[in-house]
Amino acid sequence: MPRLKYLNDEELTTEAEEFLELAEKAGSPDARVLRVLFKSPAGLAWYRYWRAFALEGELPADLKELCRVKIAFEHTCGYCSTVRSTAAKDAGLLEDKIQQVWDYENSDVFSVREKLALRFADYLKHDIAKADDDAFYAELKEHFTESEIVELGLWCAENVGAGSFVRTLSIITWEQACELNPQTAANAGKASAAS
Repeated sequence: MPRLKYLNDEELTTEAEEFLELAEKAGSPDARVLRVLFKSPAGLAWYRYWRAFALEGELPADLKELCRVKIAFEHTCGYCSTVRSTAAKDAGLLEDKIQQVWDYENSDVFSVREKLALRFADYLKHDIAKADDDAFYAELKEHFTESEIVELGLWCAENVGAGSFVRTLSIITWEQACELNPQTAANAGKASAAS
């Protein structure tokens, strides 16, 4: 049960209704969180921004989705951990690969570029000092343009911040997410045992 009530259909503005339809097609974010966020004009503004951010830019949808889900798993957001981007699926991202983000450094399914992006997401979530490092940026520049680094950093930062807030809404608990996706439950258990 979410901590804030969902807007019902009668409470939606025309713009909010249109945004819900767009979100349904995009797969992420899904309507549940938007029905809470759209209680505020800031929530509508945030979705305009999110949509542009998700669709524009140079980074491929599957790379962005890997980073988003990595961050969601790390802050055990049940909602964010269960939502999947349609654009990322259309780009060929499968759930088996998504589940590899739990141990991306040791996985052989990710390219060097993908591992660097996931490492950046990890650093921004857990240890900013590791991202605030000349050697790390030199490594990023070997695989990303400066424009792509800006996009990657902003994307990861957005998901650390907004995703943390969404977790507090309790739309789906971590326990419910693990019930919905047994792969997540198994990998979360392995990650806990390893730490």
